[in-house]
Amino acid sequence: MDWDFFAFFMPGERRPAPAARDAGILAARSLAGEYLSRARARLDGLAALLETDDRRDAALVAALLAEDLDAAGDVLAQDAVMRLAEVRAMLGPLPPAADLAAFAAKARARLAALEKALANRIAGPWRTDADRFTARAARRVRLALVVLVLVVAGAIVFGDAVAKKRRAFVAAVTLERQRAEATAALAGLADMAARAKAAAGKPLWEITGRNCSRCGCQGRDLRIVPDGDKCVRQWREALARIGHAAGASDKELARYARDPWGAPYLLNENEGESPDFPCLPDTFATAGQKGFAGDGDDIEAAVPNAFCPK
Repeated sequence: MDWDFFAFFMPGERRPAPAARDAGILAARSLAGEYLSRARARLDGLAALLETDDRRDAALVAALLAEDLDAAGDVLAQDAVMRLAEVRAMLGPLPPAADLAAFAAKARARLAALEKALANRIAGPWRTDADRFTARAARRVRLALVVLVLVVAGAIVFGDAVAKKRRAFVAAVTLERQRAEATAALAGLADMAARAKAAAGKPLWEITGRNCSRCGCQGRDLRIVPDGDKCVRQWREALARIGHAAGASDKELARYARDPWGAPYLLNENEGESPDFPCLPDTFATAGQKGFAGDGDDIEAAVPNAFCPK
């Protein structure tokens, strides 16, 4: 027994068995469909023969085409002003190609009309209980497909929203961890600078040889500057001199090569630099997650003063 796809969508119902009154309808539908299907094939064949200028075979196919269309018209009770077989007979046994082409155009129009008539009959007087069952099942299939599409689309949208929230959460946690690491590193740098000043007995600007190691680092993304960049060079030189004065190990200094986002740390040597502001503290800073110095996400740490007049 063949599996009935539509019956799956009609729980509690069975496809109606063909009734005795449907036998004639189904036979007529099948016969009309067979005639029209054969007529379509012959019409295509006639067109191909006319293209190759094979009038003899084209004349024969035209006669057979006329018979099929007239037979389909009889089954469908679609009377024509003149039967196509008569039209074909009037052309003679071997008509000119132009006459055969004109006949093919008439046959094509007749075929379209008969196909429409068959569709109307199937939708009307030739409609069976099985057809109605199939139509209702088809509506349910379409509804099920719509629901399925909506569910899948909803799942995709929901999944995407969840994924976005997850990514946002992961990004927030990562940023919080990075900023905590940067804050700890700045505290370590401030402590190392304080040790260096105490050990050398000099203000930081004398130890590094500059009064603003961070100058020249503005206006660009410091996360992607190369090792040869001025900002990187000045930071490395300052870090090396501070580390040497403080007695820091290479391992300790390596921790401060760049911040968690890949940018060099920023140092402004202030204490004792200006007689007008002798107590302005030295500061270490990071450009933050965006990489631009002074744009609002910087983190800064001050170095305890060692030479500020009391």
